[in-house]
Order: sequence, then C-alpha cells, then structure tokens
Amino acid sequence: MIIWIASYPKSGNTWVRMFLRSYFLPEGKSFSINSKGNNAFEALNFPELKTLQELNIDFNKFENIVKNWVSIQDYINLNNKINFLKTHNGNFTINDFPFTNTANTAGGIYIVRDPRDVVISMSHHLNMNNESVVEHLITNQHEIAHIDKNSKKEKQDSFKKSIMGTWSMNYLSWKSYKGRKIHFVRYEDLINNPKNEFLKILEYLKNIINFDIDEQKLNKAIIDTSFDNLSKMELQNGFIEQSWKRNFFRKGKIGDWKESLDNKLSKKIEDTFHKEMKYLGYI
Repeated sequence: MIIWIASYPKSGNTWVRMFLRSYFLPEGKSFSINSKGNNAFEALNFPELKTLQELNIDFNKFENIVKNWVSIQDYINLNNKINFLKTHNGNFTINDFPFTNTANTAGGIYIVRDPRDVVISMSHHLNMNNESVVEHLITNQHEIAHIDKNSKKEKQDSFKKSIMGTWSMNYLSWKSYKGRKIHFVRYEDLINNPKNEFLKILEYLKNIINFDIDEQKLNKAIIDTSFDNLSKMELQNGFIEQSWKRNFFRKGKIGDWKESLDNKLSKKIEDTFHKEMKYLGYI
C-alpha cells in the first residue's frame, strides 16, 4: 500500500521526507541527505522512469501516464509493503482516470505553504523571475517534467510526469479526497513548532504502520533535519535531488515574500487564492 507525501513544489515535501528518513534510520547508520538503498525509509518519486519502462508505457505522451496512474500503483504494490511515494501531482481525475484509489492508497501527508513564500522559493529554485512563477501558481495546466541528469539522450529520457494545477487546486484536490484520511500540515507550523508537528505526523503514521514512537529518535531526527544542518550537508556533499546548479536548501524562512515580492504580485496571489489563504490563516 502507498502512503503519499504530497505538496505543491517548494512547500516542505523534502523536509518531511528527510525527517522520516532520519527517524526510521536503522541502528548504526548515519543520516545523509543523499542516502540511497541503506535506509528503512525511502520515498520514491511517482512515477519513476524505471517503472514506466518496465511496464512498457509510452511516457512521451502524458495522457499515457494518466491512463496508467492506477496500474502503475498496482505494479508498485506487488511487493506487499508500505511504499512511501513523493508527488507534486494534484489528486485529480482526468478523463475518468483517477490519480489513485483506496485499493492502492493507505494514506498520505500533505504539506501546504503560504503561496507568496512558495513564489520566492520557487523563483530561486528554477532561476525564474517572480512574475513568471506567479503565473505558474495560477495556471491550471502546469506540469512537471522529469529529466534524467545522467542520460545522454535527454529527449528520450525527459517526460512530463505530473500535473499540479493551480496552487489552490492542488491543495483542494487532496483536501477533498474521501478515499483515505490525509494528514495536513502547514509548513509554517513545522517551522514554529517542529516537535509538535512531527510528532503528529508520526502519530498519524502509527495508525497505518506498526512502530513505536521514540522521543529520543524524534528529537534526533529534528536536529538531523534542521535547516542549518541540511544546508551544511548540501554545501559539503551536494544534493542529488537538486536538478539545477543552485542550493536547494536556501533560507526556509516564513514571510520572506514581505521583503522580496512586489505588492502587485502579492495582491494578485491573495485575490486569486483568497478563500483558501483565509481558511489556512495566511491572510
């Protein structure tokens, strides 16, 4: 069964995954942001190129991925394990093809962040101006492409893997999902009270998978994945998930938009997403 770790980009998805990686670290292993294959916890991207190739899905057409969302998850779940999967996809149904179903999904964690701060973080991450990023947030059909950094055949190994929708559509698609209980967490609450919020995440997961909550491990995982420590690790060893030659762990601040976002752009965001932002306490 799948437990989704979902969010709009630059909202804390990686931070939550790093925390869980540290918390579920096997005894005697050291935490690393680039750790692969030697952890009890690993959240894979959905969908992965390897899986699409194994299932002979023509990933050059995004509609083929949409048609096979559920069958890909059926295939992943053949291992009869709990599979943590990362996604920025909205929990949409497109042309009668649902993103997931209760046969494949056990639960999910959705992280939401003030869209004004998302703009600043994404602007740096993608090396785009704020105006262009705002258009991304309010554009219905915005998609995420996968590019295999190690491939010399970029055209063949690049494909559109996710459709995010607008910032509010993405959030609401998971909020309105009735198939399973989804745990929601605000990025800002993670910043202000990490122990309380990460404990809530562990308590949610404990209802799905069998493990004991250990306060010592919780405290260590919070220290391991503090923003300062993650930034330090990236500076020392790089971060394999970063596609661009820019720091992934940059600031992680709350309210960075107040100093960096033009008033017209912040108002555009607030007017577009007023209902959701008010509900979430952002305005």
